[in-house]
Amino acid sequence: MGAQLFDDVFNPERIHEMLFFNIKSVLIYPTLEKLEAENKPLFDNWSYLANSEYISKYSQSISQQTVYEENAINYSEFSKVIAITYATIYMENGIRKRYMKNIVNNDEFIVLATFMDELYQLSTNAIQSTPNYFPILCGYDIIMNDIPFLIKKYIFYRNKFDKKIPLILKRTLSIKPWESGVIDVVNVWKFNGYEKMPLMLIANYLDLKKTIDLLPLSEVSKEYWKLLNSDTEKALGFVSLQSATQTNMILQIMNILTQL
Repeated sequence: MGAQLFDDVFNPERIHEMLFFNIKSVLIYPTLEKLEAENKPLFDNWSYLANSEYISKYSQSISQQTVYEENAINYSEFSKVIAITYATIYMENGIRKRYMKNIVNNDEFIVLATFMDELYQLSTNAIQSTPNYFPILCGYDIIMNDIPFLIKKYIFYRNKFDKKIPLILKRTLSIKPWESGVIDVVNVWKFNGYEKMPLMLIANYLDLKKTIDLLPLSEVSKEYWKLLNSDTEKALGFVSLQSATQTNMILQIMNILTQL
């Protein structure tokens, strides 16, 4: 895995074959009280999870609301996708340039369907090419978070989609160690070490350009719900900017590495 991964990472041509992306989600119900009032079965499921050893051992001295905010956001069952940003790199007059698109909407299905359409097209193009050619999916923590999140959300909305799961997503579940397909900066930045570094730490270390600092997902969710009470567009814009900023950071990191 390491050899193939770093063959891609340090190859200046491979960056043109990467699809950079990031999803940002918020809690469906901002508080435990609202969760219990509006979806009692889901509340009971959360209570079970919160009392499990996995979560409870980290929550001995903080409120149940805080436990909920900081942990439930990581589960697709308790959160909804508000924004997805994706980007590619192309050459123009010998200079690397980027194409970036933000998808943002309070309707989760609209966000997912728009991005899935892009993935369907990429999958179709890949199958029709000889040999089959799939872009490399690239992001931060996408193996453990974004990719499974998208697949679970597809399954949830399965009756609304008129196509199967995009092949470019499906194949990530069975890619062999010697095959290309996914570059996760979480793993890249370890350089075969063990430490999982926060993206903001990497960005500050490399002095990357950024419009705003990235916030933890729990903070993104809280700010979204606070803004939503007074200004929907501002709430959506805030989440979209967080998503775009993260995607741009990944793009900058890979731009650096592929030129070394």
